[in-house]
Amino acid sequence: MKIRQINKNKPYYVSPSHIESMKTEAEHQRSKNEKYLKALQTLAEKYPDGFSTLAPELIKASFYNMRGPDPYFSEKLSNWFEVAYKWEDFSEILPKDAPFNKRPDVQTPSTENLPHLEKKFLEKIQNKFSGDHSRWDAPTRDQFIILGMLAMEGTSGVRQGKLAHFLGNGLDGSGGLPSSNAIRAAKIALSRYAKPMQLFSPAKGNGNERLHSFANSNLADLVCRFVLAHKASILLPASMVYAQ
Repeated sequence: MKIRQINKNKPYYVSPSHIESMKTEAEHQRSKNEKYLKALQTLAEKYPDGFSTLAPELIKASFYNMRGPDPYFSEKLSNWFEVAYKWEDFSEILPKDAPFNKRPDVQTPSTENLPHLEKKFLEKIQNKFSGDHSRWDAPTRDQFIILGMLAMEGTSGVRQGKLAHFLGNGLDGSGGLPSSNAIRAAKIALSRYAKPMQLFSPAKGNGNERLHSFANSNLADLVCRFVLAHKASILLPASMVYAQ
């Protein structure tokens, strides 16, 4: 019997044509980015005032899209825009663990072969989280973040302190409702969409350590694929999104 030798540095399941296609795509992306950089350079030279106004928001949005919410870096970045740019290059303030890889490419789950109840639930949350996520009200935004974070951890669960951090209101309730109330309200609203299915397991523990989780791993996987395929996935912690 012949044994096929596999070069681990060149997997046999990747065809030469596929590799060539990947190279071509990368070269095209590099060429396009070079054109974009030249365009920005032209704007900076011809319209310096307008460019100085727009550039900070462009940089913030680009980094947020790659990393997600990061309060510590956001503060550092704001300081760089105000003062530190005079003596520090942008590359010097970047977090060493900044994940500059592409966010996962996930397809929206199809309802075609889903059981009736799961199909109805998916249709309801698709309708709930439709439209431009940047224009969502606070409760809708909170519900998406909680739904996404819990779905990505499935039945293992997420500590209330972590949920509070990414909701942005803290356990002390600064800036809005106390987190326990905001989280409870969001879970109640989401659970209504899933009835008669049980969406979440009963929460366990207290305060910062209170654990919230999905009741069913299969349902969590379905929701996980939904949130990762959604443009609003940029609202979710990058450390969780990139781990998928």
